[in-house]
Amino acid sequence: MILSISPFSRLRARTRLLLAFTILSVSAMILALVGWQGLSNTDRALNIFEQQALPDISRSLELAERTANLAAIAPYVTSAGTPYMLEGLSQTLKAKIEKVLSLAQRIPQLDAAAPNLQTLLQRLDSTVNELIDLTRQHLFLREDLREYEYRLRSLMDGAEPFDTVHSATPVTRLAEMLMTASHSQSADSLAITRQRFIRQLDSFHRSAVGGADHDYNELYAVGVGPENLFDLRLKQLSLEQRSAFLLASTRAISEQLSGEVQHFVDQIQSRISHESQRVGAAVSSGKTGILLISFLCIVAALGGVWMVRELVMNLASVTLVMSRLAEGDTHQQTPAIERSDEIGDLARAFQVFRENAVQIDRISHDLQEQSHLLETVFTNINDGLSVFDREGRLIAWNPQYLLILELPQNSLEKGMSIEQVHGLLSKEAQESWALDGMALDKDEVNQMRRQQPQHFERHFANGRVVEFRSSPMPDGGFVTLYSDLTERKTVEAQLRQSQKMEVLGQLTGGVAHDFNNLLAAMYGNLQLLESTLYDAPKPLKYARRALASAERGKNLTQRLLAFSRKQHLTPEPTAVDPLIEGMLDLIEYSVGSAIKIKLELGAADWLVDVDPGQLENALLNLTINSSAAMPDGGTLTFCTRQCHGIELNGGVCDAVHIEVADTGCGISEAHLRRVFEPFFTTKEIGQGSGLGLSMVYGFVKQSEGDIRVQSQQGQGTTIGIYLRRKAESAALPRADTVTAFNDGQNRCVLMVEDDHQVREAGQALLEKLEYRVIAVASVDEALQQLHQRDDIDIVFTDINLGTAVNGLHLAKKIDSQWPEIPVLLTSGLSVQHLSEQYGLQQTGIVLAKPYKLEELAMALDSTFTRHTDQGGRDL
Repeated sequence: MILSISPFSRLRARTRLLLAFTILSVSAMILALVGWQGLSNTDRALNIFEQQALPDISRSLELAERTANLAAIAPYVTSAGTPYMLEGLSQTLKAKIEKVLSLAQRIPQLDAAAPNLQTLLQRLDSTVNELIDLTRQHLFLREDLREYEYRLRSLMDGAEPFDTVHSATPVTRLAEMLMTASHSQSADSLAITRQRFIRQLDSFHRSAVGGADHDYNELYAVGVGPENLFDLRLKQLSLEQRSAFLLASTRAISEQLSGEVQHFVDQIQSRISHESQRVGAAVSSGKTGILLISFLCIVAALGGVWMVRELVMNLASVTLVMSRLAEGDTHQQTPAIERSDEIGDLARAFQVFRENAVQIDRISHDLQEQSHLLETVFTNINDGLSVFDREGRLIAWNPQYLLILELPQNSLEKGMSIEQVHGLLSKEAQESWALDGMALDKDEVNQMRRQQPQHFERHFANGRVVEFRSSPMPDGGFVTLYSDLTERKTVEAQLRQSQKMEVLGQLTGGVAHDFNNLLAAMYGNLQLLESTLYDAPKPLKYARRALASAERGKNLTQRLLAFSRKQHLTPEPTAVDPLIEGMLDLIEYSVGSAIKIKLELGAADWLVDVDPGQLENALLNLTINSSAAMPDGGTLTFCTRQCHGIELNGGVCDAVHIEVADTGCGISEAHLRRVFEPFFTTKEIGQGSGLGLSMVYGFVKQSEGDIRVQSQQGQGTTIGIYLRRKAESAALPRADTVTAFNDGQNRCVLMVEDDHQVREAGQALLEKLEYRVIAVASVDEALQQLHQRDDIDIVFTDINLGTAVNGLHLAKKIDSQWPEIPVLLTSGLSVQHLSEQYGLQQTGIVLAKPYKLEELAMALDSTFTRHTDQGGRDL
């Protein structure tokens, strides 16, 4: 055994595989020859079967199918909805019967196998023809009934408006009875309905008035006259019964036809079974030969399998190791290395490949991790990034690069030059290269970016600022990082503006307080002087001129407080459009005849909650600024509109937009950022204070609004003010309302004022109002008077008395010890300043300095009334 196997095992793998393939090929050829012979015999048997049995089978199946179709189609005749449909079904049935008769004549064995078939077909044809004729009569009767139903519905519809006054109920009832009879399902119920109808029709005819003859005639024609509805329905019921009988006859004939055909089919099946047995015998003979040759092939195949088994096992072991290596398993040992044939060569070559692949996989894994990290950083950083080579051509960029530079999507391609990329930028971004406000040369910067780090900014048309930080690369190109600085620049500008406004606000708040005290003394004395000069016109004119100057000083103080956002505003529901229309004369006077005033008012009845006087001052300030920008004339436009759901001061609300636009010289970009800065002006010294827009800014912000400026040199300036719409409805104040006040009625007022001149002027005003006045300078003196006297009716005190103890402390003391005495507070500071500095919490009256005689009188009256209604004060 060993001697016979050993020489074979020393053969090369190629020789052994060729030997096995030859053995299997010869065995397959022998098997094919035997199979060919068996199939030829089977084919001959099938041809004989096809020539003799298949035509009969086909005709018998067709006959059975057509007979079944006749039974299935016949019931549809009675359900035909129109004569046209009935005619189509009739032709279809007749054609199918003719085809069945023709088919039966072509089957020679049919007369012997099914002798009754021809008779049954003729009976079916006669029955179907009668059924078609009955269905046609039924359709005509149905159309006549539908005509009667239409006439009855028309009668019912026409009777309603007339019979509402007369007796329409019988007509409707009789028509409904006829409608019911048209759908009756039995002759008995139809006869009963007919008798009832005749009786009720006679009753209706006897009781009908002159206008019902037409209804009676129509009902009589439908229900009693010739070819009336009852007769037609009775005929229709008779036809339906006959149709049902014919349908049953059709089904019975169809079942008999099916039985005759089935008998014929059974005979055909018997013949088919005989032929099948003969074909089966031929097939069995072929199978026997094939099985014999197949056995010989199996023996040859087993020999071949035994020859290649050793090769396949070794090759499979090598393949398994390769698959494990592909899956990442690098610890498997390579088999069959010691073999001297082709498989041994393959195993040794794979061993070298495996060692190299392990090394490459380790390096590739490290590179993939680093590449994924760099790609993640490159794609997800907030800043834009671009890389240009030494020739200035784009080689890489991230998505943020497109967003920050506002470049169109899919507009960049690798290899684009830096000039092509710059051409995609907006015009402003192409030209505005700057660093710390200084313009830079674009070509010089692009050249230096290849040599050393560069840092500069670009400004876009929408106000965005983008910072460029470029660094050269070792190969001569450069990489640039792009950061959007718009938000940071905006925050920095707002912070600087807020700091300036806060510092100046502190200054103006203190100055306004002292100035209000001076004005209070002047105002009071001038009012007293005016009241004594009614008989001296010339001195009276001088006094009123001085009083008007004091009034202007008061307005100036209010504007300073508005600028510092510490002014005491008196907001009220205000309609902007009527306010602007009311200022038209003053605006025209302020700008002169060379400037055309244009109004485009669209705020309609929307209200805003602002101080109307301060809004007028703000619009007048904007008017004066615009007229100064148009020395040679132009157009000044006031436009208002309703804005729905806009963002205002961090929230979303409805707002009124006031727009003041001129066609003047415009404002440069450098100056545009500073227009709201206090004391900033481009006018000559002495021609402007630089506080106009600052005061407007303060008023708008204090009114919880916003102000925006747009301007281009040579094209004019547009200033937009956004004021929040007042949510609740409120009645507008009457401009001509005058509040009456009472005189002092010799009541006693304890006046507390630390300023001597203000105290004397206030005392004189109170005496003018017929009050008895006790004037003191401090809280201690006031408490002493309160302890000593019991005739004091009210205390009128300044809040800031120049000491640590102020008017609020005095008011609290009076409220606890003398609750029956009311207190009226006054101050030259705004309510906001008083709240921040002195902790003012009350919601009562604080009389602002300087005050008019009428204002003082009304404040005293209101304080007395409030104290009487509430029984005390809330501080």
